[in-house]
Amino acid sequence: MSNRSRAVRVLAGVALLAGAAGACRSSSRDPLITYFNGDFALSVRYPAGWRTDQAEQDGMWYRYFLGPPTGTERKPAVSVTLLAGRLEMPLEDYAQKYLAGNPSSPSRDEKRPGAQGKAYRFASADGATRYSLLLLTDAARVYGLYSQADAPLFERHLSTIDEMERSLTLERPDFYPEHRNDKLRFSIRVPPSWRSTGAFSGSGTLVTQFTSPAFGADRNHQTVHASLMLTVEPLPPGSTIESFHQAARQKLGEPYKVVSHTPWNGGFVDALWVETPMAVSRSKRFYRVAEGHGYTLAFEARDDIYPRVTKWWDIIASTLKIGSEVGPQ
Repeated sequence: MSNRSRAVRVLAGVALLAGAAGACRSSSRDPLITYFNGDFALSVRYPAGWRTDQAEQDGMWYRYFLGPPTGTERKPAVSVTLLAGRLEMPLEDYAQKYLAGNPSSPSRDEKRPGAQGKAYRFASADGATRYSLLLLTDAARVYGLYSQADAPLFERHLSTIDEMERSLTLERPDFYPEHRNDKLRFSIRVPPSWRSTGAFSGSGTLVTQFTSPAFGADRNHQTVHASLMLTVEPLPPGSTIESFHQAARQKLGEPYKVVSHTPWNGGFVDALWVETPMAVSRSKRFYRVAEGHGYTLAFEARDDIYPRVTKWWDIIASTLKIGSEVGPQ
């Protein structure tokens, strides 16, 4: 079987998922939420009401995003496939697996931090089906979005396809904006999609807060986010990471149940279950000390959102530098 046939066979599998699509809400009303993959460190935004599934074949990984069902057969109006895998040929040659001689508009160059690529728009020979293909490469791997729909439906969903392509991001922490404080001796890199929501200081303590992009949406279209709070505080003389961690645990109180406690980068990381009368959430807290200060990275998300974002928390936490790691004073 040819590479083109394999790719088409896998991508055609999205049609088999149509029966599970159910009565999806109208995509025109759906807020956009973020899908993050921690294995490949990439993210993309898509309408909250779309169905998703994934598959692997021939060393390639695929995540399907299926638009609302339409027609008597209730097939997805549009399918967008996120793909990732090793690149063992020039990018233009890889694109031919999808173009396969179909009429195509001129390709355009695409760039992302740490990656570059090509984008194509094309149609089937009879013009009945239209496609969009975005491919990015960081030399070792290829990442992309492959979209297809009947011509009228493609036009109807074109703005969503455009937005998904614009949002495709290789989440490489070296390219994240740096937030640095030389006085308190720390720096951290936070994705640009995580919005700064305030900084507060007093009595030598600094609290900086960020809110993630939406990772889910409720029935009323209210989006659901994760949070990040970085706290830097002065410590009593003679404090250790153990005493700092113990004091921090006591401050949290009974609602925070420790699920796991492990060493991390000279400090500790705790995974916590947080239950209150109003909600259940999950939290990860990273603790370190240096030069008389305690540093706490506290991430929190609603319980159902936690699996979608926890690996991103680990990536962000890995960028934290404190004390001499920041450089000379």
